[in-house]
Amino acid sequence: MTDTKLQLTGITKHGKNRVHQHGPMWSVVDEGKFKGRDAWNLQSENETFSIKPGVKCFDRRWVLKQDDPNFEWKDYQWVE
Repeated sequence: MTDTKLQLTGITKHGKNRVHQHGPMWSVVDEGKFKGRDAWNLQSENETFSIKPGVKCFDRRWVLKQDDPNFEWKDYQWVE
C-alpha cells in the first residue's frame, strides 16, 4: 500500500479546511472499515499537524472508498 497516493479535494467546509491545512496529496497507510464502510487510512504528505508550538507531525484520517461526505479523491499510483 505504501506506493499508493490519493489526491483529495474537499467538497464540504470541513473537507476544504483539511485540504487547506494538510495539502491535497495523501499516502494510503492501510485499508479497513470506518463506521462499517470500506475506507482507507491516509497520512498527509508532510508534517502539518501542530501538536504543540514548534512541533508538528503527520495528520492521519479515514476516507471512505465510496461516497465520502467530505472528500472526493483521485488515485495516483507511484512506483519507486
